[in-house]
Amino acid sequence: MSGQLRLGGIRRIKKHNILALIILALVVRLFFSVVSSDKVLAKDSKEISNGQKFSSIDPLKNINLENLFEKSEEKKASYNKTILKKDKGANNKQEEIYNELVKGYPLAVMTLEISKQDKSVAAFLIAIAKKESDWGKHSPKKNGVDCYNYWGYRGGYNSTDSGYSCFDDPGQAIAVVGGRIKDLIDQGIDTPERMIVWKCGRDCSWDNPTAVKKWVSDVSAYYHKLNS
Repeated sequence: MSGQLRLGGIRRIKKHNILALIILALVVRLFFSVVSSDKVLAKDSKEISNGQKFSSIDPLKNINLENLFEKSEEKKASYNKTILKKDKGANNKQEEIYNELVKGYPLAVMTLEISKQDKSVAAFLIAIAKKESDWGKHSPKKNGVDCYNYWGYRGGYNSTDSGYSCFDDPGQAIAVVGGRIKDLIDQGIDTPERMIVWKCGRDCSWDNPTAVKKWVSDVSAYYHKLNS
């Protein structure tokens, strides 16, 4: 009987020893895993500090946020300084004609972009701007800044309190307004008489007949001169 007890005690001791060894092995394994991970992180950190391109981690790292959110006034000033430079895509002969015609008016900063438009579009851009704002002398402002909207255009973009679109720069103004005029021309609205929709919509019966005739007459004077 005592022998059996002795044998049972030995077996329990062995089980305890095996369990202790297993726990020890797990602890050792966990320890080396942590150490190895620290070494990898340290190595990665060293590689980054030694010149690894950080853009692979943070794509915005190499973007100059000051330029990305540049003030619209600064963009306008920069645009105005370069707008009159020659462009290979521009019709230089037409640009010279437009420059001479609107010299001294705010519209002068747009002649390069206007010269890139189809001749009929360009003619309407200049003729309507003359009628609606005297080539930019009487045009909407927003916070005291020119909106480059010389056509009384209401397109919803960055609207003023009166509902006129306030463009960021001359290039955007010509692209948007010129594009709208081209759309109308493509619909067959290709004469000053038909372009009266610009003033009063599809039906001018609500407007003053004298004002309607005056609008057509004034726009015609420059449109036909430039589109001949």
